[in-house]
Amino acid sequence: MSALLRSPENVNLLQPTKFLLSFDRIGTSQFFCQTVNIPGINLGSATINTPVADIYAPGNKIAYEQLSISFIVNEDVQSWKDIHSWFRSIASPEGFNERNRLSNVQTQFSKSKQKNYSDATLTVMSALNNPLLRIQFFNAFPTSLSGIEFDTTKSAETIITASATFRFDYFNFVDA
Repeated sequence: MSALLRSPENVNLLQPTKFLLSFDRIGTSQFFCQTVNIPGINLGSATINTPVADIYAPGNKIAYEQLSISFIVNEDVQSWKDIHSWFRSIASPEGFNERNRLSNVQTQFSKSKQKNYSDATLTVMSALNNPLLRIQFFNAFPTSLSGIEFDTTKSAETIITASATFRFDYFNFVDA
């Protein structure tokens, strides 16, 4: 095998600022998202006991890390309130009437067939801002939403951000 055959076709490096994230259920996520991760994955292993030594075999259950995002909180706090409303549609402190009302409003925007879930798509862009690949997350739901901190010691130009984490069933790579 020659050295020429071992060279990659694409030698362009992935850039950390070239992405778009969109949730079917949260319209503001694409514009205000600042950071997102492609979650890690774990297959685990099965132990096979023998008299001499334990032998390991590949596991058969995939475990994904959580999808984590940070986003800018806009002036009317809508980017934060969208996720907050999603939480309240799942587990409302005011009872079932509020939960049903919020679920019905938000579910109309979701392609997911399950009531409290939403699909999400992470589009990774090339250096020229062309879509390279899309990662589709299926049946995502929020598990945490950070608070918003106001601070009089910061300048008025400081941007307030928040973070959220989501669980999902699985993700697939889709052609761009």
